[in-house]
Amino acid sequence: MAKSSMKLKYKSPKRERNKNKEENKELQLKSILTTFGSVLIFIGLFYLCVLGMKKLGVFDKGYTKPTKEETTISYDNILIGTSFNRSASEYFVLYDDYSKNNYQYTNSVVSSKASIPVYKVDMSKGENASYISESGNPSATNASELRINDITLIRFKDGRIMKYLEGSDNIENYFN
Repeated sequence: MAKSSMKLKYKSPKRERNKNKEENKELQLKSILTTFGSVLIFIGLFYLCVLGMKKLGVFDKGYTKPTKEETTISYDNILIGTSFNRSASEYFVLYDDYSKNNYQYTNSVVSSKASIPVYKVDMSKGENASYISESGNPSATNASELRINDITLIRFKDGRIMKYLEGSDNIENYFN
């Protein structure tokens, strides 16, 4: 038997439905629109950032980056809360409002005549302002009890008050 005489019947393929093709087209259209919208939002945000930086003056000629000031540590100027716990066994602490500079002579006398370390407390600073009072407290045993009135010199020995002097005249007389 020859092949030409044989009659073979082939099964015809099923027709694909148009519904699947339409759904695929809709999904493709949604993904294209989502991508396009995302790109537009990104460009818009980038543009707003550039406008904000321009308003701040970043792109202006002559713009200089702000500089950080160097931190300095002073071992002579202390906070009032550390008056009772210095490392030396005996020392002076001079309490004064250094923003006014009323007692420069007294400060220089104390610094030059004292044979033991002298620490200074600036009462004009906000951290020390709560210790300012109308009358001093010469019998304080810790920093929270300490009250300062005007210029005051305190001599500490082993973390206790040994001498308490108020007023520039009393301080100068003590060293003379």
